[in-house]
Amino acid sequence: MQKLFSVHSLIFAGVILFLAMPVSSLFAQQLDFDEIKVIAPYEPTISDAFKMNFNPRLDDTLQIDISFDYSINPVQIPTRFSLEPLSPARMRGEPLAKLYNGFVKGGLGNYTTPYGEVFYNSLRSNEYAYGVHLKHISSGGGIDDYGPSGYSDNKINLYGKRFLRNHTIEGDLNYERNMMHYYGFRRDDYSEDLDMLQYIDELPDKDIRQVFHYISPAMGFRSNYLDPNRLQHDLNLKYHYLTDRYDATEQRLEFSTILGKSIVEDPLGFADNQSFQLDFGADYFHNKTATDTINSGLIKIAPSIMARIADFSFRVGLNASFQLDSTGHTRFYPIAAAELNLVNDRLIAYSTFDGEVQKHTLRDISLVNPFVNTNSPLAFTNKKYELRGGIKGSISSFASFNLSVSSSSWEDYAFFITDTAQILNNQFNVTYDDMRIFNFRAELFSNVGERLKLRLGADYFEYTLDKEIEAWHMPTFKLSLSARYNMQDKIILNAGAFARNSTYARVFNEEGVAEAREIHGFHVDLNFGIEYRYTKILSVFLNLNNVQNQPLERWFNYPSQRFNILGGVSYAF
Repeated sequence: MQKLFSVHSLIFAGVILFLAMPVSSLFAQQLDFDEIKVIAPYEPTISDAFKMNFNPRLDDTLQIDISFDYSINPVQIPTRFSLEPLSPARMRGEPLAKLYNGFVKGGLGNYTTPYGEVFYNSLRSNEYAYGVHLKHISSGGGIDDYGPSGYSDNKINLYGKRFLRNHTIEGDLNYERNMMHYYGFRRDDYSEDLDMLQYIDELPDKDIRQVFHYISPAMGFRSNYLDPNRLQHDLNLKYHYLTDRYDATEQRLEFSTILGKSIVEDPLGFADNQSFQLDFGADYFHNKTATDTINSGLIKIAPSIMARIADFSFRVGLNASFQLDSTGHTRFYPIAAAELNLVNDRLIAYSTFDGEVQKHTLRDISLVNPFVNTNSPLAFTNKKYELRGGIKGSISSFASFNLSVSSSSWEDYAFFITDTAQILNNQFNVTYDDMRIFNFRAELFSNVGERLKLRLGADYFEYTLDKEIEAWHMPTFKLSLSARYNMQDKIILNAGAFARNSTYARVFNEEGVAEAREIHGFHVDLNFGIEYRYTKILSVFLNLNNVQNQPLERWFNYPSQRFNILGGVSYAF
């Protein structure tokens, strides 16, 4: 095996040598062969190869300077681009609440007190609106130790509106029937006068009954311009007719208009915006009683200019009043008002100054005191001036306030005094006196969403009179508190408290000298109410009035009913 390997090795080595020899030597010399023994295996090797690492380079000796000479001829190519109209973005509002055409409410209370009220209105419309309101409440009275005190109040109101593009035409018809009794006398006060006792015992109820009928049609025409530069106008015409059981009648024709317009060019030269307003009113009065007939009139013209400068706004003008009666007076009153925004609409200071002439009407007086003698004189009252100043604002996002003080001066201010010409002294007459009034007013409002609403109001008065001893039947302090709490729109709670201090009535002593008699000391009138909404259209309610059960006297010898309760149901359809 070893010999075979040696022979092959020799042959391989010889071939290598043969190939390595030059060709010329191969043919010029004779080769000698020696025997070589290879005892190790063959290990071939390859030498490293080295790459030529250089890049060819071309040196260009030819240089060419390039220069350009060109010009541009601008040519406009007409293009057309049409925009597609975009739909305006719209906010998706909340769904409108469902409205009902009708609402009826009725109930019954102690003192034999039936109550009923009906509303019927049109639904939402951009063209018209109409409705009717009916109301009735009455009572058997039931005030112990006094005369018959039953009453009945009835009301019918019809209204309609027509909406035009820039105007609204409206009209309404109101009718009221109010019945009451002059019950302000006590049988025990005449216990020693047998003739008076017999007279009272035989006195029919109808002889102390009073019934007022009042009817008032009205129509109006007002603008709805969105452009403030156009002349805004509001015109109203009303007719009032009142009659009572004792043949007293009153007719009043009332016309009023308000014209307003923004002033484009600032005549003052520094205001941010300004406007002009003209108030005009003309009233005709015809009063007839069993003893007299009186015609009178009142005309008012009040132009004014309003302007705003940053956080300050003001109004200045003049009120010219023409009193048309047997005497006739022309009076002028300055009009001034200012408002300053102190802290970002959270604190505002304001002040006003004005005056006017007012005509006392039988309608207005009977609404304040229905026990008045309708033969009482009806005079003009002159408010010489009223100066008021105060601050208002918000304490937080749910509470606001208003504080003010005022001073005013009046000629022929109306007071109610007992009419001693009546046998039973159970009616009131009207007397007039000059008076100055100082008033401090404080109000606090709070709304916690729709759940809780509160209002607190307080007034303090000081009266200075020329002839009368006291400001008859007028308190020097009044306080009112009202609250409403909504529990998940299921249960509604209401509460009210009304307080006042003493008031005085004019009486005469045995010598016939006028004296002041205290009617009632400081008192509080508490009222509560609760409503349970069984469904959105059906609910029940219960009202509790005069909870403290006191016979409060608003007018001398006219106590109110004591604790009374009224409950019932309401239904929408």
